[in-house]
Parts: sequence; structure tokens; C-alpha cells
Amino acid sequence: MAKKILLIDDDPLIVRMYERIFSFSDIEVVSALLPGDGLQKASQVKPDLILLDIMMPDMDGIEVMRRLQADELTKPIPVIILTNLSDETRSKEAMKLGAKSVMVKSDYSPKQVVEKVVAALQ
Repeated sequence: MAKKILLIDDDPLIVRMYERIFSFSDIEVVSALLPGDGLQKASQVKPDLILLDIMMPDMDGIEVMRRLQADELTKPIPVIILTNLSDETRSKEAMKLGAKSVMVKSDYSPKQVVEKVVAALQ
């Protein structure tokens, strides 16, 4: 059975790129451009993993993490932060809230991101 990830990122280009790249890895991608939609989809879809951006309008990724952790349905879902923000404070906060890792987009190629997600899903 194919694994399913939820990608929550407000950048449509990033979302499309990762949807395409993950399609070669037998990983289904459900995406949300808005944090609120992402929280709703996390409960409905129950993905095997969530890839989450930090800097988004309305609600940042840290608040999304808090809400995921506060919900018994979504609390067990592993989260990898994928962000343009290399802010040590927010990275530490995300890790404290249960993120498996924090990846700065500019430090990893899309292929490396996929490899990290595949490894996390093992």
C-alpha cells in the first residue's frame, strides 16, 4: 500500500514540484496551500507523515504544530519541517513540539527531501 504524505505549504510552485517528485517514489501527496486546510486534511486523510512549512499567512507552521499536537487524531503523525527560514529559535521550538527534523529548503535538493521522507516512512 502506498504511503501518503500531507504537504502544507503556501507556495504553489513548491507544492507542484513536490507532488511531481514524490509521484516517482510511490508516495501519494495530499496538499494544502492554507494552514487551516492542512489541519482539516490531517484529520480527514490521516497521512503517514506531514511536510510542513513554517512561514505562511494567517497561521505559521509552529501554530499548526501546536494544533496537531493538541488533537488526539493528528498527534501521532510524524512532522518534518521544510522551510526557507533558517531561524534557530523557531527550529528548536518546532523540535520541542515534536517535529522529527527541520530542513531548510536551500540546504537540501528536492531529491534529498524525498530521501529523508522515504527514510522517515520506513
